[in-house]
Amino acid sequence: MLKKSLLTIGATLLIAAVLFLIYGLVEKVLYKKLVAEKRQTLAAPPLFKMDSTSYQVVSTKPVLLIYFNSECEHCQYELAELKKNLPAFSEATILLMSSENISAIRKAAQNIGLEGSPSLEFIKINQSDLYENFGSLSTPHIFIYGKDRKLIKEFKGETKMDAILQYLPK
Repeated sequence: MLKKSLLTIGATLLIAAVLFLIYGLVEKVLYKKLVAEKRQTLAAPPLFKMDSTSYQVVSTKPVLLIYFNSECEHCQYELAELKKNLPAFSEATILLMSSENISAIRKAAQNIGLEGSPSLEFIKINQSDLYENFGSLSTPHIFIYGKDRKLIKEFKGETKMDAILQYLPK
């Protein structure tokens, strides 16, 4: 009798564990699908300027959105290349977005020499809002949105400026 009870308990626990794992997998797949849908349009997650005021994307130009981290060597290279090629991006609004604190973003802007550039804005996004709207991102991560705010192209990691310009609408 004890043996039968232990087998029943063991089988029940095994079935519960399998169901729990299946539930977790389904939740993860549904979350990834939702985030992928959110990425398709440039929605308005809560963003902040360097003076901590709210920032709204109101551009009528295509938008180049670059998610970066100031300590990432690939990001530093990407931003230095962007600085060299800045005139080529004159027909776009450039948003350099980070989830770091504002002082780290401001310091990165000063170190690279992009602070105060026209059509370029350094913005902060809270980590939870980043994850909710974009999912888990590697750095640098580049999104190109058209004038209609629909995603044209997404690049993961360091990307040549020519490749970015190729997808940026004129």
